[in-house]
Amino acid sequence: MKDNLTQLSAATALVQLLEEHPELSEHMSWSISRVGVQLVGFIHEGGMQVLADCAKFLGGSVRADESTYESGGQRLRTHVLASTWRDVPVQVLLPLPVAAEQVAA
Repeated sequence: MKDNLTQLSAATALVQLLEEHPELSEHMSWSISRVGVQLVGFIHEGGMQVLADCAKFLGGSVRADESTYESGGQRLRTHVLASTWRDVPVQVLLPLPVAAEQVAA
């Protein structure tokens, strides 16, 4: 029952987030962690601009993972915004080609 309550609080926070920032659903998809309480957003379009917009209203900090990985013949690194929304931990993830990081910086 406790896991259901934590998922319910994460679901409620997600509904509030999307009500206040409906533009997020245009560029992202969201998931609620099955372990503990956490929202995870995945940026699919808009790149660093969407991540920066999320950081403006969510606060928190952005960091690049130390490790890289291969996908579709490209070397990628995930950039992570870690924050809290309505007492629920939030991570927003943005994978970028390693070469694009240098252009974005």
